[in-house]
Amino acid sequence: MAPPPRLPPALLDELVEEVLLRVPPDDPARLLRAALVCKRWCRIISDPGFRRRFSEFHRTPPMLGFFSDLRLSTFISTTSFCPPRGYRHNYQPNPIDARHGRVLLHCVTWNSGTNPLDNAFLVWDPITGERRKLPLLPWSFYPYSWNAAVLCASMCACDHLDCRRGPFLVVLVGTHQWGMFSYVYSSETAAWSEWASAQQPGDDFVLRPSLLLGNAIYFLLRYSRSIVVYDLGAREMSLIGMPAECLMGGNVLMATEDGGLGIATLVNHWHRLYLWSREAGSDKDGGWVQSRAIDLKTLLPDEALSMYLDVAGFAYGTGVIFLKTGVGIFTIDLKSCQVKKVFKDGWCNYNLPYMSFYTPDFLAKVN
Repeated sequence: MAPPPRLPPALLDELVEEVLLRVPPDDPARLLRAALVCKRWCRIISDPGFRRRFSEFHRTPPMLGFFSDLRLSTFISTTSFCPPRGYRHNYQPNPIDARHGRVLLHCVTWNSGTNPLDNAFLVWDPITGERRKLPLLPWSFYPYSWNAAVLCASMCACDHLDCRRGPFLVVLVGTHQWGMFSYVYSSETAAWSEWASAQQPGDDFVLRPSLLLGNAIYFLLRYSRSIVVYDLGAREMSLIGMPAECLMGGNVLMATEDGGLGIATLVNHWHRLYLWSREAGSDKDGGWVQSRAIDLKTLLPDEALSMYLDVAGFAYGTGVIFLKTGVGIFTIDLKSCQVKKVFKDGWCNYNLPYMSFYTPDFLAKVN
């Protein structure tokens, strides 16, 4: 009996690629093991075109892990992904923001008396280990408070599926005795913009993850139950009020299911997580609607409820909320209400989710 005819190499590659495209993105080790099967599979996976098609097929980047404890700069993997330790230096950098496959690090020194803005920022790609040190600000002054965000420079014109190699922006906002201020760093010009100012809100920025929605970045303030809105197009700042029911402190900015602005806040004595959404076109202080109340007593183990809880992070695109407890860190999937313990140790400062598509770029050298 004659053997079956062999498929042309091009058609065989297409069939193999169709199979590899369906490898779940939330377990990078599977794609790596597939690349090591043979040189043909390695060549397919390491091709830039496959990386783009892989991202388009799955659309939403998975959460590969998160940074916990601002002081220790600890990356905790929630998958098989383990980033290169490209952020370790002789000083202790702190993760400030993570978005579009990049992480913004602040190069903190051990001298507590130094001006925090006299220390440079780093933008780090955990997938490749590449990093870029930003220059110091053109004007040095001691801020009352500050926060920063990193994002793709194309903003709304990009689908952000594979843009971590492209140009990026870093937005720095803060307060000082004259009011609020902002700077924008562009990787294309390798320089900071001139500073812009706004009226002093009489409050301090909370050093918690910001939220990017459309053409605006949102930052939390600490005491006044207000949110600073930074318009990326106009390079201007404005304020909107939070729901009156939101307590001072334990709030996290989040995106609603329809892509609008939302807030998650936790009331400890009731052990309830409240979700708020802001109606489009609402006025400066109104327009908030409580969309959901989640009873944590039915979701968390008893030992997690015995101590103070805090809502500490939100993974955009996946609808996952981070909760800190005295016995560890838990995630709650807002769609399924599935709870998962992702870190066994106790209290940490805050959680900064890291989301990206992982493809083994280094395998391009092994064809």
